[in-house]
Amino acid sequence: MPTVLGEYAGKLMHWLVLSSYVASLLAFAAALVLTFQGQLWVGPLGDVSSISVGSVAVIYSLSQYRFRVAGYTEMKSVVLGVLFANAFLQCYELAYGLTFGLSAALGDPPTLTGSDVRTFILWLVMISPILLVHEHLRFKRASLAILSLTGAVWVVWILYGFPQYYYSGFAFAQILKTSDPFHVSLWLNFGSKALLAVFFVSLLEPMRALKAALGRR
Repeated sequence: MPTVLGEYAGKLMHWLVLSSYVASLLAFAAALVLTFQGQLWVGPLGDVSSISVGSVAVIYSLSQYRFRVAGYTEMKSVVLGVLFANAFLQCYELAYGLTFGLSAALGDPPTLTGSDVRTFILWLVMISPILLVHEHLRFKRASLAILSLTGAVWVVWILYGFPQYYYSGFAFAQILKTSDPFHVSLWLNFGSKALLAVFFVSLLEPMRALKAALGRR
């Protein structure tokens, strides 16, 4: 009886994994369509950005496959895939929060609250699953180049004063000027998030995984 139940559970998990691939593909396609239509927020998902939806869909699928091939069970690879995709989101939120933290520290008077410290610790906790799978990630020159480009975009954003699309103020003194801070903030915000997603994808060596899946090692 345990063997029969185990086989049934294994088959069910396999179909769930395949279903998650289909769902990820549909989510990525929908995110692309919404982005090109200029609909950058997905209302049914709590106004999360279409960039986040598409990025998470891709990162989850690639990381789940990578961890499964590395020897994890399908259930564990699904959980690790979800955690890795969430780590991408939390890395972005950490950089975002630290930038505002830097702005507050440079203010007069500088401010840092216990709530800020607690939030940063929680972000670090949510990023920590990367440590569980670090041996399956590869940081190569392409990853370094993408991460450097992401950092450069972030620096430009700060030089523009770190404008935000949801309010009209600036977190830093403006060194670079713009007459349209709203659209500048959109381009730099979503552009930097897309670049960070590409960086996470590069850690998974997607081309190598594709060649392995096609049997051309």
